[in-house]
Amino acid sequence: MASANDPQQQLEELLAAQRELEEQIKQQREAARQAALDTIKRLFESHQFEYSDVKSFIKAPAARKSAPRKTASKRSKRNT
Repeated sequence: MASANDPQQQLEELLAAQRELEEQIKQQREAARQAALDTIKRLFESHQFEYSDVKSFIKAPAARKSAPRKTASKRSKRNT
């Protein structure tokens, strides 16, 4: 009795396709990461970088320190 356009069947097919795509994305991310690491290693060796050179370049800039905020004084309520 299941028709070709059964919503439940379509949902199951789409979920299966989604799982397959998620696995492909995971594999592609790992491949891209490995390619980037290989590039870094090649550049590191060919330009004779030192660890401190690379670390200082990658390190995030320090956050700018701002002056402490002034706290508002609490006023006491007057009885009128």
